[in-house]
Amino acid sequence: MLDERKMSVRNGIISYLELASSPDAQRAYERRVSIARVPDELILMWEELGLATDSDWYGEPEFSLAEQAAIRDFHQVWNAVSDEAPDPMPPTIDALIGTAVWQRLIDGARKALLVFAKRGRLDEAASS
Repeated sequence: MLDERKMSVRNGIISYLELASSPDAQRAYERRVSIARVPDELILMWEELGLATDSDWYGEPEFSLAEQAAIRDFHQVWNAVSDEAPDPMPPTIDALIGTAVWQRLIDGARKALLVFAKRGRLDEAASS
């Protein structure tokens, strides 16, 4: 039986990776959420997913072995980006897009998203 909380986190990870992997999606998000400072938001969103520090939490069947590795790999990229990003962050996403540090986030998110795309989102309603 699938764990609904894990499925929700998994689907949240996919949503985050879709946003983080696409400069166009980041710009569109900034237009929709004009009150947010999107550069800060994109860093904080990963933290707000409530990712467990215990890697065993990301077990099968909700997370394949490849997805577990993708989370670990992306988290390392995210840590480096959050450490290396400007402080304070620029007010707009366009000020970061095209920089080496932000490209690293985009590339890491794309790589992880390719892994998650193999199975896609899981139906949280089906677990009930």
